[in-house]
Amino acid sequence: MTLSLIEVKKLSKESLTQDDIEYFRNKYGKKFIRALRIVEEKKVIKYTFQPSASTTWIVRGRARDYMLIPKTYCTCRSFYQEVVIARETNMCYHLLAQQIAEIRGQYKTLDSTDVERRKMYVEWRRTD
Repeated sequence: MTLSLIEVKKLSKESLTQDDIEYFRNKYGKKFIRALRIVEEKKVIKYTFQPSASTTWIVRGRARDYMLIPKTYCTCRSFYQEVVIARETNMCYHLLAQQIAEIRGQYKTLDSTDVERRKMYVEWRRTD
């Protein structure tokens, strides 16, 4: 579920060339376009909670917010159906978007408290 070193290098450039976009489209299909759109719309959020200093990544999807464990897990239905059950792919577009956003530094950062985190987790952990 991790991007290759070549892919990280391509995404680290200030702007993607048409060849870069074609490379990613050929490898990831529509998933890349959807992920890139999410990043450009600033829907990837990194929460930092105090006093624990723990972090949680969220991607605002079409239906709701999805909690991610980077390169590992997403609470969206697509992850469950396509990655866990069918094993058709190794990541959903939310996980791809988070990686792109982190590499490019294009994500929002929000600070909150550990008390608020507990409340947020109830909503974020839903898998429907």
